[in-house]
Amino acid sequence: MSAVSTRTPLSLTLLMTVMAIVLLAWALRGNLPAGPQAADILWQLRLPRVLLALAAGSSLALAGLWLQTLFRHALVEPGLLGVTSGAGLMAVLSLLVWQGAVWLMPLGAFAGAGLALLTVLALARRYQLQAESLLLVGIALNALLAAATQLLLFLSPDETLRAGSFWLMGSFAYAEWHWLLPSLLLLTLALIWGWRRAPAFDLWLLGEREAGYLGLPVARFRRQVIWASAALVAAAVSQAGSVAFIGLMAPHIASRWVGCHHARLVPASALIGGLLAVFADTLARTLLAPLELPVGIMTALLGAPFFLAVLHLRWQR
Repeated sequence: MSAVSTRTPLSLTLLMTVMAIVLLAWALRGNLPAGPQAADILWQLRLPRVLLALAAGSSLALAGLWLQTLFRHALVEPGLLGVTSGAGLMAVLSLLVWQGAVWLMPLGAFAGAGLALLTVLALARRYQLQAESLLLVGIALNALLAAATQLLLFLSPDETLRAGSFWLMGSFAYAEWHWLLPSLLLLTLALIWGWRRAPAFDLWLLGEREAGYLGLPVARFRRQVIWASAALVAAAVSQAGSVAFIGLMAPHIASRWVGCHHARLVPASALIGGLLAVFADTLARTLLAPLELPVGIMTALLGAPFFLAVLHLRWQR
């Protein structure tokens, strides 16, 4: 990520605050029916959905920021590295094997995300892959894992297919308070950890060897980043499915807003990622109402041009 001024203009901060308030009000109150049922819809359906979008978007944004820092490449994103597909594959597999044990799905997603990330990292270290080659490996792994997920769903019974296909397209419509609260707790802990480890992330950007010379325990720090990112992706995927490109867009937007120091990037990326997810979900819910689009389609429509724009800027250097 390019270094820009670390001072955030007050006008930009105020603009972001106003936009966030307007967006959340739109997401919570938009298209509510009149009458006594409006309060029930707001508290039992709309509020959990908005909070899940905030939590999932923030989690994917933090994972994207930390993976971009770990691999020192601006185009790294959990979906492009196969981390999201790995989490989805294991979540669907746990759904097929233990249909009554829904609580195992987040654990399966965590295992899948961690294994996918470790596979990419092992290949990168084994063959000394450069950044562009690393992305190609991640894209190939992502395609393989997505195909395996499709095969599992194709061979599964119809009821399991209907329940599992939501992971393939992404949706915040299945938000429930008893699953949402652990995700919010995990996100809070991750935010605190990321903010406290911000100097270590800044050191890592100097290079792995240089960071070690300056006192950073490189191996332990790498493991912490891998498992923290895997946990965040697993929490998002196990509840919301595949929501692509938020982990790419949010860190880039945040770096233009607050600069390149992780003490500011961590909370800014989480905020922007959550707002992007809420915006995409609100569009998916209202754009063709009463038909609801999968939120993964909306984030892909927003994120793919963003990815191409970032790639174009890199090619121009």
